Amino acid sequence: MPRKRSTATARRSTRFAVTVLMAVMALFTAQGSAMAAPPTFATHVEYSTGTSPVSVDVADFDEDGFDDQAVANSDDDSVSVLLGNGDGTFDAKVDYATGDYPDGLEVGDFNEDSDLDLVATNSFDNTVSILLGNGDGTFDAKVDYGTAATPYKVAVGDFDEDANADLAVTDLEADVVSVLLGNGDGTFDAKVDYGTGSFPYGVAVADFDEDANLDLVVSNFAADTVSVLLGNGDGSFDAKVDYATGAVPSRILVGDFDVDANVDIAVANLDAASVSVLLGNGDGTLDAKVDYTTGAGPFSMRAVDFDGDTNIDLATANASENTVSVLPGNGDGTFDTNADFAVDAAPFSLAVGDFNEDTLPDVTTANLGADTVSVLLNTTTP
Repeated sequence: MPRKRSTATARRSTRFAVTVLMAVMALFTAQGSAMAAPPTFATHVEYSTGTSPVSVDVADFDEDGFDDQAVANSDDDSVSVLLGNGDGTFDAKVDYATGDYPDGLEVGDFNEDSDLDLVATNSFDNTVSILLGNGDGTFDAKVDYGTAATPYKVAVGDFDEDANADLAVTDLEADVVSVLLGNGDGTFDAKVDYGTGSFPYGVAVADFDEDANLDLVVSNFAADTVSVLLGNGDGSFDAKVDYATGAVPSRILVGDFDVDANVDIAVANLDAASVSVLLGNGDGTLDAKVDYTTGAGPFSMRAVDFDGDTNIDLATANASENTVSVLPGNGDGTFDTNADFAVDAAPFSLAVGDFNEDTLPDVTTANLGADTVSVLLNTTTP
């Protein structure tokens, strides 16, 4: 009898242990599912811009610790600056003149005074406009520099390693990228052009071959390719090497999506309603693309960890269906199914900042069809 009681007790103990183990496993599974879920955002709120905004960027222009917005307005030849209040709201816009039909917009410190400046690409007069910042949210009158035909997007980097910010500009109708070396005082040397694929659109900067020199990658609108141009460290670049993308690649960005310390590429494909991800090998070459579905007409994209799981996610602004698509990253170079969030009409550009100071990345879109920016505050529980 004592033996039977011992056996029964052991069985009860075993059943109890199994029950506890299953409960613990269920808890971890539930937590894992929550972490893998897409981020959430509050309903979009709009702020007025100039006419036909096509590009938006985020930075702290008045040095108050809050993120602000700068928006390129293609139809009224201006940049709108909206200063942030740190609570997710923005002040009314202040406009600054650019050249004819600004399309691309980037931030940099071109005169090395520690105040942020702006550069806008002017597609109809073949120039870039430099607007030097005063550190209080205001900007000086533009100064223009020549590019090749139909400049669209611009990237900033130190290509000749002199500690001054330089420019790389895609020239849509010239099939080149123009490089303008900076002098550190807000001025730039005459352009030097390098061949790309047909109708170059987006451009990004990174060190793809890990030689400590900055390289360029360009998306080619009419060729369904990206071109990689390896830099030599003196401001010059080697001949392009092309890699296939989806149909009509638009904006392009770089990041380490599989956490192998090599630079990878993601490009939004306008006609394919997709993102192509090309993982880098660290020697300047890229693997074949893998495509992920987005909303229709993705014109712009950003890469950031929206859901707090330490993996980089992707977000696209989808001009054809008035949404933002977020593709949660898995940390191995793959991405989950897109989750879509409504914004105002025809979002052509997307940027990210922490607008309400809660440490979560928020989203803003420049809406061509509404003359607004839409702000989506991140409500995700990490």
